Amino acid sequence: MKLLKLVDREKIKNIATLLIKSKNAIALTGAGISTESGIPDFRGEGGIWEKYQADIYGNIQSFLKDPSKFWEMAKKVAPMLFSAKPNKGHVALAELEKLKIIKAIITQNIDELHQKAGSVLVYEIHGNINRFNCLGCRGSYTKDEIVRKLKKDHEYPPLCEVCSAPLKPSVVLFGECLPTFELYQSQALAQKADVMLIVGSSLSVAPSCDLPLYTLKQDGKLIIINDKSTELDEKAEIVIKNKIGVILPLILEEIKMILDEKNVGID
Repeated sequence: MKLLKLVDREKIKNIATLLIKSKNAIALTGAGISTESGIPDFRGEGGIWEKYQADIYGNIQSFLKDPSKFWEMAKKVAPMLFSAKPNKGHVALAELEKLKIIKAIITQNIDELHQKAGSVLVYEIHGNINRFNCLGCRGSYTKDEIVRKLKKDHEYPPLCEVCSAPLKPSVVLFGECLPTFELYQSQALAQKADVMLIVGSSLSVAPSCDLPLYTLKQDGKLIIINDKSTELDEKAEIVIKNKIGVILPLILEEIKMILDEKNVGID
């Protein structure tokens, strides 16, 4: 682990102060927070879309024509997603929510690690790998039901018990619209936010990359924690390039220390 630079320590103190003073702080998280749990960035170097062509394995039109291609990929990728556990970054965000510092989390991730860490108000704008829907009768299935079905039937793609139509995980494939409720709620939260804490996102995937612009338009402030530069670094109040699992716990620790020193509760 790299030694924490003095400049980063100063930034951590400033972030803690900014978050404590905020009234409507939210978090926007991307693949970078989950890579530290062993889940590779789908779009990054060595990611899923380098091994599998997205237009064949991850496109909704391809899925509708031949869902077996997607399930061929899922058979190899899903165990890694299902076995991943929340890391210190996920846990720190959940603690910030409990302290009422962070009001909600908007995530581009489909792994449900925020919920597993204890976060409650999570808007998954790219869907969730742990729920499955029938493309025919719209029946719904849990991950455990699908796993049992696959072990029993050895059939790819798995088919609905009711109408025999193919089943699809409730994740957003290329060519699909984002879930309407989650998208509208995320936009509303971004407009209301006085601080947006951006964690592990390259801010290169639309429309989630537009959410910080809603916050900036309302004179809100951006805090960006990512291992690489983003297009909004110059517009952010504070930018830290370091490991998320290191920085977020330090921010949480600094916030707790400030609150203890002031002996102030948060409403």
